[in-house]
Order: sequence, then C-alpha cells, then structure tokens
Amino acid sequence: MIAGFELVDYSRLGTSDLMKVALQGDVARRQLDGYLAGVLGRFGDLEGDDAMFAVCKQFGIKAHKANRQAKVASGLRALPDVLGAVKDGYISMDHAEMISASHARAPLAEGEHVELIMEAMRQDCDQFKKTLATREDQRASVDGLSRTERQRARRTASVFDGDDDMVILHAELDAIAGQRVKTAMAAMNTRLLYHDTKAGHERTYHQRNADALVALMTQQPAGQAGGKGMAANGLSLPPPADEPDPVGGADCGPAPQKTTLVVTAEWDPIYGVLQDAELIDGTPIEIEELRRLACDADIIPAIFGADGQPLYLGRTQRAPNQAQRMALFARDQGCVDCGLAAQACEVHHILPWEQGGPTNIDNLVLLCPKCHRRAHQDDHQHAYHKRRRHKPRPPATHHQPPDPARPPDTVPRS
Repeated sequence: MIAGFELVDYSRLGTSDLMKVALQGDVARRQLDGYLAGVLGRFGDLEGDDAMFAVCKQFGIKAHKANRQAKVASGLRALPDVLGAVKDGYISMDHAEMISASHARAPLAEGEHVELIMEAMRQDCDQFKKTLATREDQRASVDGLSRTERQRARRTASVFDGDDDMVILHAELDAIAGQRVKTAMAAMNTRLLYHDTKAGHERTYHQRNADALVALMTQQPAGQAGGKGMAANGLSLPPPADEPDPVGGADCGPAPQKTTLVVTAEWDPIYGVLQDAELIDGTPIEIEELRRLACDADIIPAIFGADGQPLYLGRTQRAPNQAQRMALFARDQGCVDCGLAAQACEVHHILPWEQGGPTNIDNLVLLCPKCHRRAHQDDHQHAYHKRRRHKPRPPATHHQPPDPARPPDTVPRS
C-alpha cells in the first residue's frame, strides 16, 4: 500500500470508479517517484553521482533514461521543497525536472521555488514550460544575452541505436531553429501526401514525417546518386511547377530549405514600435530577433489588416489566399477541435460555400484532415471565442439556400 492507495481488481469497475482509481494511482505514482528520487539523491551524497547512475541502470531501463533519472535526482538535492512537493503528490516528477533544469541554468532566488511549485500545481507541463521560460529570462537577464542566444548555447543533437536496430534521433534546438524544422517537415509531409494520393500509396502521418526528415537531411545535389528530389524509399518528389528547385546545383551542394515562419507582434501607435512578438505556438521572441528574421523574410502585411492582400474575399473565390492562410495560422494556431499543429491543417468554411458562405477570415477556421472530414459529415459549425479558439456547435436547423449565381465547383471542398 502506497499513501493509502491499494491495488484493487479493476476488471469489474465502471467508468466513474475507474476514473477515481486512476486519479488515486496518479497521486501514488507521484509520491513513489519523489520517494525514489530522494533515495537516489541520498545514495549520491554517500557514494557519488557515478554510483547513483550505476544504480539507475539496474532498474532495467535504457542507459539514456537511467542517466536522466540520475540527473534529476541529483538536481533535486538542491531543491528539497520541490522534492517534497513531489513526495506529497502535489506536482509531477516532470514538473520537478523542469524546475531543476531551470535552476541549473539560472539559479532560483530565495522563495521563488515555492512560487513555481504553486504554478506547477495549477498548470499542465506545456503551460508550465512557458511560465518557467519567462521566469528564467527574468533571472538570467543580467548576463546580457537574449533567450534565443541562451537557447542556442544549449543546442544539442544525438543519434543512437534503439530497439530492433532502429535508429533514434534526439535534438534540442532554440525556438527559431525548431520552428524552421517543424515548418520544413510539414511542407515535405504535404508533398509526400500529394504523391501518395497520386500514386495510391498509403503512409500514416508519422511515417510521412519520418520520410520527410530523411529526405530533408539526406537530399543530394542534382546529378548525384539518388537524383533530385528523391525520398529515402525511392519515391520521386517532383516540386510543384511554381515551387523553386529545392536542391542546389552540383557545385554548391543542397540548397537551404525555404520555410515560412508566422510571427505576430503588437504595434504601439504612440511610440511607433513593435512589441510582444511571438511565434505561432505562443513562444515569445525578442524584438531584435524579429528584426533579424525580417531581414530575410517575405513580409505579408495583410496579416495585420493592411491593403496588400485582402482577408475578405466574399464570394469572388472559394479557395483562401496566402494572406488568409497565414492569418489563420496566427489566429487559430492549430486545429480548433483537436489542437494538431497548424502546418498539418486545412481551411474550413464555417458557413459552407455551397450555402452561400463567403471566403472571409471570420468565416474560416483551421481543421486537421480528420476533424475536417467529421465537420462535413456531421454538418457542425464553429463559433469564434475570445480565447482565439473556435468551439464546435450543432448545425443550425435552417440553412441559407445555395447561391444560384455561384460558379460551378472547380476547387476541392474546404
């Protein structure tokens, strides 16, 4: 029995009882994780960190996991209150690990660890990661470096063998570089999906991601073995007619992948400056970093409501333009139903085009392919909320009749 939790026979339990037991088990797991970390930390005090790592390897886990467990246990020795919060079941070991890592990079001020424990109790790991990053920036600002510069100093990548001779890649990149990689992979994933549709192949989203990563990392100059635009499985990947050749000439090596980063910023009309810049996932970036990115960027002013590319096309065309897509990326930040990354989403008309719905920014939302199909099958609409998200709602009982003047369908349904 652990902290009052008894292992019961769950085979005959109903949904509510299963939920209750699962929550009790989660608290017990946290307490056991904290207790084990305390034991390992004490062992490290007596015998050293190398001996502690050797003990962790006896747990039947892989070396990199054993090293991580030993590292966390070692770091928490300096944060007894954080370790105590885990042992009491208030926060998870994942929260504690993030606090420990942040403390190692920029030591916590006296009493700050208690504030972070309270934040960890209220936030999930994704939210807490951003809170922790903001607090760490405040502590580390004395070194004169920006967050991006500190992140770049910690960048790392490794390749190692996994199970069944599979190869595992692990990388930690700064927010800007990471967003470039995600965008390039999403673009290549879309090209692979296009090819699969034409050729009748079937690959899962994650299989396409794996093939996209290999194609992006191992593409060769034209004229060399493998040819231009070849994926690892030998499938040809001809770029669209309006897309520049993704591979450089034989003398210059592979060309850099062109990526599109969506960055939003507030404009201060009083001082005439940009402020509060952030990436599409909400990660804040410094204004100096924004200026650096803008030097090499194609600026799309319509995202901010300028006259360059209209966000309100009405009934003039069904397919959204580039400015609208970028604005949707910045506004919705992903599938409005399930949260899948924006790069993998499609544009959906809330009031369907067939029923007179305009191609206006306030009648468009991002949906992943699965949620998009369900939206058309179930005829669900989406209501825009102030939290920059849409929530599904049942279809209206009466629909606007189709526009008899609308031209015949020549664009796939969105």
